[in-house]
Amino acid sequence: MVDETKSRDFERTRDQVFSAFFQKFSIINNSRNLFPKKCRTCGKKYESLYQYLCDTEAKGQSMEDVGEIMGKSSTMIYRNCSCGNTLVVTVTDQILPSIADFWRELRHLAKFSETPLNEIVASFVEEWENQIHKQYSCLTGHKRF
Repeated sequence: MVDETKSRDFERTRDQVFSAFFQKFSIINNSRNLFPKKCRTCGKKYESLYQYLCDTEAKGQSMEDVGEIMGKSSTMIYRNCSCGNTLVVTVTDQILPSIADFWRELRHLAKFSETPLNEIVASFVEEWENQIHKQYSCLTGHKRF
């Protein structure tokens, strides 16, 4: 019973955290600091974050907290262009002020659920991509960004 309750509490908390950050990340969709992004190998141009997520594939652990390396709150989102080239979008606290909160919340979820952080991150990215694909008809070719 305790495990069931803890599991339900985790799912509810996870869903709330994910939903809140899906909305927060939406503010960077058309960020002129990040987009357009152009693949240096094939020249393909990504006009927005949503197009970037729709038209590329996640590369391994596709989202990483690099704040300690960069010396400020920063996240790198790694994706593969259709030509195979790896593209990186770097989101800093200047672009998304709540980026440090995002990682703090994900670490809390990982600790609470005794789940490795990389699994929590992968779950967030998968659900975020699914939401964007549904909302923006990514798979139909009728993208409206």
